[in-house]
Order: sequence, then structure tokens, then C-alpha cells
Amino acid sequence: MTGLLSLLSPFVAVEQAIPASHPAAWLAVPLGLLFFSGSVYVLLWSNYGARKGAAIYGVAFFGFGLLIGLFWWFGGPGIPPYLGITHFPGGDNTQFAEDWHPFEPGSERADFFTADDGEAEFVSLEEYLGLQGQDEETVQADPAYANLAGSTQAATEDMRGAFLPIDANGVALIGVERRTALEDEVAEVQPEGSRRGNPFYTAEATGDPQIADDPDTGLRILRAEFQTYANFVDEDGVPLDESPIAVGESTEWFSFYDPGMRWLPSAAWTIVSLLGFLLSLFWLDRLEIRDRRLLADDVEQPEDLAVPIAQ
Repeated sequence: MTGLLSLLSPFVAVEQAIPASHPAAWLAVPLGLLFFSGSVYVLLWSNYGARKGAAIYGVAFFGFGLLIGLFWWFGGPGIPPYLGITHFPGGDNTQFAEDWHPFEPGSERADFFTADDGEAEFVSLEEYLGLQGQDEETVQADPAYANLAGSTQAATEDMRGAFLPIDANGVALIGVERRTALEDEVAEVQPEGSRRGNPFYTAEATGDPQIADDPDTGLRILRAEFQTYANFVDEDGVPLDESPIAVGESTEWFSFYDPGMRWLPSAAWTIVSLLGFLLSLFWLDRLEIRDRRLLADDVEQPEDLAVPIAQ
């Protein structure tokens, strides 16, 4: 009984989303195709026969799929591209989405780029977009700047998390050597009568991030500098006025921009629809030629001559 209730619970509690692993999610598309496509096919079958009805429905179905695929792929007047399907079965909406990927100098990922070696000129976001010298209101109102600023802000947060990862308990997940160096400095700067806050180690970006195009790959590279801080509180748990206190050396981190391939699912849909449309059209044409040939054979069939009556 409990299993039946858990199976039916998504249908009863309509305010909750049905998880992708639920049987209803797996059956939604096949059942939708069965009732929608099946009813149309049965109607065509009753008028044109099974094969010709299937060919007609194939031309209509894949033709419509081709049209919406073109809009999904390239967009249209007032319609931005890539608003259709965003992933293949088994994936999610981030499968082909654009994203920033952080890396530190000297890492394996850094070997693919030369911008972090000083071969690229990093500039501010305003200068990168050619908005330098304009007032702040004009810059903030620019759509390209708003998009880039929001994107780089998320990238900076990712870099900060990679520079100083912290678990759910507020513990910094750093190596022994780095922790030892920070602890030695903490012992020198900790105010008298204070205790450690939670989280104790935090990190912040120093200054605004800068951006450049990598000379080798042409991808956008974001640069930001991060500083580690130690947080102290008093006996009542109130943060001290002088806290947080900078410890350790500031470090540069980088992040490269992956433009993603949001167009790929729409392109695959469009190509499959085009192939289905052409094959269905060819099949329908063959059936029409056969029907015309059979009709011509029936018309040209000679009539039986009447046997003359004997005189």
C-alpha cells in the first residue's frame, strides 16, 4: 500500500514537481506521442490506408519538426536562438551551457593557455567592451556589460571557492603545508582574549577582476587576486572590529570561458527532422507513383468484345 501511495503521490500533490526518476516522467513522452500521433495516424489510415497514411503523417510531423528546429537553432524576429531543447536524453540544462572554469597558475589546465604567462593584456570589463570613459549610468545600462558583469561575478565566486574551498562545517579544505603556514601567521596576529570564528578562514577578491583574450585559443580569460583572512570573535561570539585579518600572501587565479554548444541539441533535432522529412516525402512520392500506375493499368484494360450472334 505504501508503494502504491508513493507512486501516486506526484499526481495527488500537484504543487510538487515530479522527479525525473518517477515512472510518470518516463511515460509522459511515449504516452503523449501515442495519443497525439496515434489518433492522427488512425484517421489518415482510415482514409488513405496504412502505408500512405504513415507517409503523409511522416511528411507533416517531420516538416513541422524541421520548422521549429530552425527557429530553435537560429532564432527569429524577436526570438533569440537556443530556446528549444537544451540537452540530450539523460542530460540536464547545463550539458551544453556556457560556463567559466577556474584554474591556478602551474596547473595542468593552465598549460593550454598563455594569457596567464603574461602574454595577454588584462583590462577592466569596461575597457574590454569599449566603454571606458563613459559615465557609470551609461555603463550599467549597457546590455553587453550587464551580461558580462553578471557572468564574471559568478566566475569570480567559483575561483574564490577553488582558491579556498570550505565544507559545510566551515572547515577550510586546504593542504597540510598551506595550513601550517597560515597557522604560524595566525599565532602572530591573533588578538588577545579572542577566539576563532566559524568559519575561521575565508577569502575575498582584492580589486576588480580583469579580462583578456588568450592569444593561442582565443577564449576569454578572467584574472582575479584573492586574499585569505582569519576571523576572530570575542567571548560572546561577536566579531572583533579588527577582524577579519589578512593572513598569507594574495594569489592570482584565472578562469577561462567555455562558450558551450547550446546550438547542438537544436541542430541535431533539425537535421534528424530534415532526414525524416525527405525520407517520408520520397516514400509518399513512390506510393503516389504506384497508385497512378495501377490506375492507368485499370483504365487501359481492354473490354471484352461481344461474341457476334450467329446468323
